[in-house]
Amino acid sequence: MAMDSKTDLEKAADQFFTALNALFDGDPGPMTELWSHADDIVYMGPSGRTLIGWDAIRQDWEAQAAMRLGGEIHLTERHVTIGQDLAVAHHVAQATNRGQDGNPTTFSDRGTNVFRKEDGRWRLIAHHSDPLTHVR
Repeated sequence: MAMDSKTDLEKAADQFFTALNALFDGDPGPMTELWSHADDIVYMGPSGRTLIGWDAIRQDWEAQAAMRLGGEIHLTERHVTIGQDLAVAHHVAQATNRGQDGNPTTFSDRGTNVFRKEDGRWRLIAHHSDPLTHVR
């Protein structure tokens, strides 16, 4: 595994959290930049729904951005596994923002992001996350 490949993947994995923070402020642009726009990508977020394909995933990110939940999310743990054209980043994160009821909320989640090399760049092709109800 080339060091630049690991560095590039870690930057892409970090970009996911930068994109989430932008989303909390109402900006879906960084998510659009990070994700592959292919029809075979998958998003399984904390809502419990499974979305397949860029069109469905883009619409969901735009709807989340429109909620303008504020706050921030930051990485607390990460483990990466890198192959030639696919890579996986497992993470635990801590977030604070407003719930849909408008009240402040703090939560932890764990997630898995799968990246694929597209045109020499790591693009997100799958995301799965679950809230960690036993960690606050």
